[in-house]
This record gives sequence, C-alpha cells and structure tokens, in this order.
Amino acid sequence: MTGSPNGDTTGHDPGVRQVLQRHYDPEESIEFTTALVAAIADAKGVEATEVGSPPLYDVVDAAALENTFFGAETPRRSSRGSGTVSFRYDGLVVEVESDGWIHVYEPAGGDETEE
Repeated sequence: MTGSPNGDTTGHDPGVRQVLQRHYDPEESIEFTTALVAAIADAKGVEATEVGSPPLYDVVDAAALENTFFGAETPRRSSRGSGTVSFRYDGLVVEVESDGWIHVYEPAGGDETEE
C-alpha cells in the first residue's frame, strides 16, 4: 500500500480534493474491508477502531465489491470485473477502482458538510 498525495482533483468534481490513495492487493493477507476502513481512518486522521459510525456495511456492500473486482477466477468466470465504484461515507467520497486503487476525497476548502 502507498501513501497519500494531496490536492489531486484531476478528472473529478472540482468541489473535492483527494486526501489519500492506497493500493489494495488481493494477494496480500489484508482483507478488503480492512483496507477500506484503514483508508478512511487515515484520511480522517483517526485510528481504524474509531471508524464505525455509520457502519461501513450500511453504506456499501464491501463483500460484493470485493467479489466483483477481486474475486477468484473460476471455470465459469474467466475474468474479474472492471470499473470504478464510489460512495459517500461520513462526509468523504471513497472511490474504489478495479485495479485495486482506493482514493478518498474530502470537500475542497475544508468544508466537511455533506450536500
């Protein structure tokens, strides 16, 4: 996993700025849900144990997302899904790409209120 370049709004709503990007590798021992929670916690500057309200599962089906993007290949399924999924979580926008990149954005200008 990698660190957090700041200020990237390329290709995104100019009202948000990227505060963190991290790469998830399904071949590593960390679980996908854990990687999502860690990315959110790092973006918020808190411990992962402090991320819990609302529960992540109330916002996104992480298991379905993991299966779609990173699920095992089988004889009936020769390739993984591709694309990007984004969702809002506690004032942040979290974007997951099928290549494993997790990006976290916050409102530009430090305004953390949700619209």
